[in-house]
Amino acid sequence: MRAITPTPSPVLAKHVGNDVVRRVAPYPTDSYSELVREVGSLTFHNRDFLLFFRGQDRDYLNKAGSSTYYPTIYRKDLLTAQEAHSRFDTLESAEVKLADILIAEGLEGRQDVERRSNIARSVLQHYGVCDTPLLDFTRSLRAAASFAQRNNQEERGVVAVFGLPYPTNRVTYNSEHDLVIVNLLATCPPLAQRPHFQEGWLAGTLDISRDYGDKSELDFNNRLVAKFSVPNHKSFWGNDFERIPEHLLFPPDDPMVQLTERVKTQVINEMKNIFML
Repeated sequence: MRAITPTPSPVLAKHVGNDVVRRVAPYPTDSYSELVREVGSLTFHNRDFLLFFRGQDRDYLNKAGSSTYYPTIYRKDLLTAQEAHSRFDTLESAEVKLADILIAEGLEGRQDVERRSNIARSVLQHYGVCDTPLLDFTRSLRAAASFAQRNNQEERGVVAVFGLPYPTNRVTYNSEHDLVIVNLLATCPPLAQRPHFQEGWLAGTLDISRDYGDKSELDFNNRLVAKFSVPNHKSFWGNDFERIPEHLLFPPDDPMVQLTERVKTQVINEMKNIFML
């Protein structure tokens, strides 16, 4: 993907100084209202991009001390070509199995999953079936902040802000920035409930898969605009806001969970059979 040079807000410009965002500590915000205001300022100063968010329990750093945001399929310090090919083989098998199940059940949206690889991969990534070359994002700052606090054992979580090109379709292929961007709400089969309150989007590097040259071009720290730390406490939300409840982020009766678990079980069994040969 193409790297960008974001324009910091006045507050963040002072915080980052002469360094770059990925190498400095997240800027501390103590309330959701403050976070909203700072992101609003970033939106004004970075009008060439649409801002997307990720909430994490901490700031994950590489060996060079920079924040790193690789899609799951590329995560490993020393990822061999053989292992990369194996991961993509698993992914392609899972795509077929997901489409087969949706077709067998006669479910709405099955044609998109069968015909368009990035839609199938979005479902597989969002429901944690297997590693994919897509990374989860959200357009909801509230959802990102909720994820920063979810299952977090640290005192503070992190909300990262990324600048992506403005999407033009439910699946956008941007050759200028070497990115594919997927609107999960517009592409996921309608029976899926998880994307609703998460306002899920996914993105990945265009036209690069198992055979890549420089892995660093696949790291979304190339699109990082800002990092904020948020306290892992309900006081962060104040009196006017609240964290999105767990049962809305992960609806317990989501039919897509059962379907994707079937895919995951089939993939695991297939891998076991391969290793036994």
